[in-house]
Amino acid sequence: MFITFSSCNDDDPHHEPVSVECKTRPDRISFGGDVSDMVYNEQDQLVKITTSDFNIAAPTAPPVVSVYTIDYNAQGNANKVSKTVDNQLDVYYEVEYNSNGKVIKQAEFDAQGVLVATTTAQYDANSALTSITTLKEGTTVEVKSTYEYVNGNLVKKSVQNLYDLDSQEYYTADYTYSYFDIENKVAPYFEGPLGLLFISNLSNQESVQYLPKTPVYQLLFAKETASEKKMLKDIEIIAYRYSTSDTTHIDYSYEYDADGFPRFQRGNYRNVTRRYVPDPFGGSALLISPTNNSLESTVNFSCN
Repeated sequence: MFITFSSCNDDDPHHEPVSVECKTRPDRISFGGDVSDMVYNEQDQLVKITTSDFNIAAPTAPPVVSVYTIDYNAQGNANKVSKTVDNQLDVYYEVEYNSNGKVIKQAEFDAQGVLVATTTAQYDANSALTSITTLKEGTTVEVKSTYEYVNGNLVKKSVQNLYDLDSQEYYTADYTYSYFDIENKVAPYFEGPLGLLFISNLSNQESVQYLPKTPVYQLLFAKETASEKKMLKDIEIIAYRYSTSDTTHIDYSYEYDADGFPRFQRGNYRNVTRRYVPDPFGGSALLISPTNNSLESTVNFSCN
């Protein structure tokens, strides 16, 4: 499958950026077919993000509009993030920090204010993220991610106790990352555990939580660690389940503008999906489906 996204729109009131400052602090990011609009306060802190996500399988359907509202504490750290979807409160997060300003706890609540999951983070002596642990309410099994670095870049993440809804088994997934020797100038919306808002939701996407929202979003919307300084080249993900190893490869390439910001991203996504399906005799059969998708997305930063 080959999918091309375009974000050009002659009716867009935003104009092409004329400065690095605009790309560093954009009012809008158009990434493929999706658009995110940003609002800042007087301290230049991001207080509102409105994302319009289009369904590539139904391009004429209206987008799903999500709004992230961000509150800050007296120290200037985001301590609450609320998410609404199509004008309805969906979930909100309360965040705690250590004395170095690093996220150490993230509590997730549903629209009724009921605690859904708690995520805690651990750091080494250099304030590098070493682990994230999530416990969903009503369960006793913790989902834990551990991190390894080389020259400041995240090179491996291992996630334990993921749960596959289909096979009804806990499993481990290992990610391996590599990078281009090119500076990543894109500022993500969030870093650390808050990045899980965009990368994956450990509470309610159990069967696919070891993947980003889509392969292309791993780069631009969130980073789990603040030490990622280079442009992401590829990810290999090995999921140990179904008595075998499911391997996923996501490869990236980019085109850059004169200031070194990515303006075009290509991606290739290859994996094998295994799922149990009913057979004609009342039992079940293991269905194995290979996937090979190519994606191309334009990247535009713009300001009012």
